[in-house]
Amino acid sequence: MTDAQIEKRLAQQKRSQERARQRQLEKQRSPEYRAKQREKQRATAERQRAKALANKDKLVEKAKAQAETQRTRAIKRAKLNSNKPAARNKPIKSKGMAGKARTKSDMSLHDKLGQLGCICCINAGLIQPFSGSPVSIHHIRGRTTADAHKYVLPLCAWHHDTPVPQDSGVSSDIFPIHSKGSEGGRVRWEAVNGTQFLLLRQCLNMVCETGIIAEASDGNSGK
Repeated sequence: MTDAQIEKRLAQQKRSQERARQRQLEKQRSPEYRAKQREKQRATAERQRAKALANKDKLVEKAKAQAETQRTRAIKRAKLNSNKPAARNKPIKSKGMAGKARTKSDMSLHDKLGQLGCICCINAGLIQPFSGSPVSIHHIRGRTTADAHKYVLPLCAWHHDTPVPQDSGVSSDIFPIHSKGSEGGRVRWEAVNGTQFLLLRQCLNMVCETGIIAEASDGNSGK
């Protein structure tokens, strides 16, 4: 998808969402209505995915299992770290991949983006927004810059850091932004999916968080 197409889609989404917000503002404040809408979207996405990817069920289940395993490990590590005595903590010389600690607003944003689903799969028509598909939070500008946790994208494993298995039948346009050997890479990834900052603007618009950061502009690639 080209940048022009993303810009056009973004403009269309803004106009449509503004009309929808005016009509359904009161409804959207109801937890019961939100839960019902998410359930409808999840059911619709499941039917479409079963029809379009009938021969890829095992691969989808494998991706979900990997995401759940990563989540379980992260929870275990967090519990272990929380039980360590404060006296044993050592000064951190380099933040490395850990980066800056997330604020409450960062965690709220990541939760919303996690519910949205992989933005590349959404644009490719593979899934519907808010369908419950597992994602990883990809940092566009790394993890140590100012507001690093606000410049993020929700990506599935195959668009983030895991090459698609060979002979899987999946489109050659699906590959990770973080290259593994000859697979993936940011330059080709952006040529296929659009620039990360335009995708960021699209994501923030879809989760109604357009005011959370300044207007996105090109910068360093992330992790």
